[in-house]
Amino acid sequence: MGATLNAKTSLFRQYEKELSNPVAMVMRAAEGLAVSVFYKIIQITALNKNQLAAFIDVTPKTIDNYRIRRHKLGRTESEQLLQLMALYKKGQEIFGNSEDFNLWLKQPASGLGGIVPFELLYTQGGINLVMEELLRIEYGALA
Repeated sequence: MGATLNAKTSLFRQYEKELSNPVAMVMRAAEGLAVSVFYKIIQITALNKNQLAAFIDVTPKTIDNYRIRRHKLGRTESEQLLQLMALYKKGQEIFGNSEDFNLWLKQPASGLGGIVPFELLYTQGGINLVMEELLRIEYGALA
């Protein structure tokens, strides 16, 4: 648990500027993220490799190939990972930990018309909708 908490804090701190500034996020995504970030996000989110790969629209085998070849992720994959990281950071702030946030992600959300938030994480628009719902929860403006 302590190592996971340190990994979360370290990764969130490393990308603090990008997670709080949309312009910085887009500029960093354009440079591409190292594949190691993909694996760090697995640690902090408790998602598995297949789930996270699906969220960024690549196969696990592609991720393995990028890792072996030390190839950076593309701008689209990088932006999606940064957005997921920002979402998990906010979710953990609101729910206190990734376990409770993951539970919430898998339950129908009334503010999302009964849609399960986890099902929306495959697109940037979906991530934005889930983030908006988190902000409503944070400020007590529930639908």
